[in-house]
Amino acid sequence: MALARRLAVALAALVGLVLAVLGIWFAIVLGPHGTASFSATSEQPAVLIGPNILNRVAVPATVTAHAASGPVFLGASVPQDASDIVGTGRHTFTVSAAFPARTLQLETLGSQPLADPSASHVWRNSGQETITVEQNQAPEAVLAYATKGGPVDVTVSFSRGTWFLESLVLLVVGLILLAFAGGWLWQHARPAVFAGSHQTSEPQPVTDAEPAPERDAEPTPESDSEPAPEPDVETEPESHSEPAPEPDAEPAPEPDAEHAPDHDLDTDLDSDRPGEVR
Repeated sequence: MALARRLAVALAALVGLVLAVLGIWFAIVLGPHGTASFSATSEQPAVLIGPNILNRVAVPATVTAHAASGPVFLGASVPQDASDIVGTGRHTFTVSAAFPARTLQLETLGSQPLADPSASHVWRNSGQETITVEQNQAPEAVLAYATKGGPVDVTVSFSRGTWFLESLVLLVVGLILLAFAGGWLWQHARPAVFAGSHQTSEPQPVTDAEPAPERDAEPTPESDSEPAPEPDVETEPESHSEPAPEPDAEPAPEPDAEHAPDHDLDTDLDSDRPGEVR
């Protein structure tokens, strides 16, 4: 049960981290105005942007086009009317918008030269280089046309102020979840860490303290007790077992036995003259 709870809290911390990262990323990408932009460059002078891009989000869409050759005409109309105008003329069509790459995927269509479409009566709204499409008239399509030819840079932007605030809310929720989950994990992990540190630190003083008294106590009595009796036991028999009588007893009879036969005159006189025998 404790393991399941720990795993759940760890998962919550991971979710909080992901939410915080996403919140920061959205806040940076969208900016304070909450604007998401998608851009592309067309090699053809005409670019048709369909409702799959313009009416994808329920906010106004702003289309901006620039050409190095000169001004760019922009006209908004019903998708069917815009398709009839371009017909088989060479143009590019926006297939999709990629996020987070923030790019427009283009496809080249047609093979015939395209006549100037700016004079047509099908346009609900028109302008140069920028136009805004409201969602209350959806579906709509926008045609960008460089009047002097050449490549065209097209950008489609969607703006909503609440997107930036929502990214901040996402960031705050993620941080709160991460803080609570991470704090719980840290709080429950601390006793185990401290217990492990105490267990590793306790044996060290015990091992250091035990051998010290044993080594100090054992050699001192042995060194003091053993040498003391040894000289006492050895010296006493030596001093009592090897006395002076041995050298006194041995030399005395030796000269008496040796010199006794040399004197042939009187054997009885030996007892009367002990000084001569010596």
